[in-house]
Amino acid sequence: MSSLFQKLFVFGLLCIALAAAQETKETAEILDEKSFVRADGYDFEFRTSDGVSRKEQANLITVGDHQGIGVSGTYSYTAPDGLQYEVNYTADDKGFRPEIRVVPQIPQ
Repeated sequence: MSSLFQKLFVFGLLCIALAAAQETKETAEILDEKSFVRADGYDFEFRTSDGVSRKEQANLITVGDHQGIGVSGTYSYTAPDGLQYEVNYTADDKGFRPEIRVVPQIPQ
């Protein structure tokens, strides 16, 4: 029985070590951030140290007798494959409509 306990203990230590090794990624910091709230919508944008950026604007819209909000914006990020992706989107009474593209890399 103690042999099983020792094996489980060692297995547990290995799991903890692997989890700790995966958590060594640096935490991203916000480099720039702006936001503005209006009576009829909002605007915001930010950029982080890991290459993520986002910019969004929203306005009140009226569809028939109903009032809602229409949103448009863009965000970009570097994926695990090393490529930078950019998503331009609109979200309103017609649904969420994203357009995704790979940002061309400039040769160094």
